[in-house]
Amino acid sequence: MEYVTPLQYISHWESLGKVILTNDGQTAMLTLSGCRSCRPVLVGGLLDGIFLFEQLHFHWGPNDSMGSEHVIDGKRYSMEAHLVYFNGRYRSFCDALYKQDGLVVVAVLLRASESFNDWNPLVPIVDALERIHNPYAKTAIPGDCLNGLRGLQIDRHYYTYHGSMTTTPYSENVRWLVYDTPVTVSSRQTAAFRELLQKTSTEKLIPITSNFRPLQSNVADDLVYVRDNANSFQRSKL
Repeated sequence: MEYVTPLQYISHWESLGKVILTNDGQTAMLTLSGCRSCRPVLVGGLLDGIFLFEQLHFHWGPNDSMGSEHVIDGKRYSMEAHLVYFNGRYRSFCDALYKQDGLVVVAVLLRASESFNDWNPLVPIVDALERIHNPYAKTAIPGDCLNGLRGLQIDRHYYTYHGSMTTTPYSENVRWLVYDTPVTVSSRQTAAFRELLQKTSTEKLIPITSNFRPLQSNVADDLVYVRDNANSFQRSKL
C-alpha cells in the first residue's frame, strides 16, 4: 500500500466567465470561452503535472437502468458525467489529444430516482437543455455552474487506470479517475437529456436516446483504488 497526495480541484468553484452549453449532435457539452490562465486546474493524486479543464459532457441510455460507461461491482448506472482535462505542458487540447500523457477524464456516476428531488448542481444545465434541443444549438449558462460539484471532494474514493477516450478518436492516452460512489439525481433530470435531437445520415431529426459506449472486455492492468483514510490517501493495486 502506498500513500498519494489528495486531488485538488483549483478554481472550479467560482465564476468561470462565459460558459457555453452545446448540443453537438452526440451529447450535451459544457465548454468555457476565455484565456488559458482562467481555466480550472486539476492536480495531485497520481497525476504527473497540471491538467487544465477542457469540457464537461454526459452519457446516458434509453432508460434509467443503463447509461453509464463504467460498471462497478456489476452495477451500471443511469448516466455518467465526464470532466475532461488536458496536460498543461501542451498548448491546447488538440495538441495533447494524441500525446501519451495528454489527457485526464474524471467520471462521475449518476443514479436516477423517481422519488428524489432534482440534484441542484445539475439544475442550470438541465434548465438550459430546452434551448439546445436541436443539433448544434448553443446557449450561455451561469458561470458558476460547476460550483455545485464541490461536494464531490467529500467523497474522495476513486478508481484510476490508463485507458482510452470513449468517443472518437478513441485515443489510448487517458488517465481515468472514476468516483466509486454515485450521485443521486431525479428521473426528470435524466429524461431531459433523452429529448435532445440528432441528425441521421438522411438529415432526419431523432432523439439521442442513448450515447454510452458498451462495456469493453479488456481489463486495465494498472487499475488502482485510491481511498481517503482520515485524509491520508492510500493507493491499492487491484
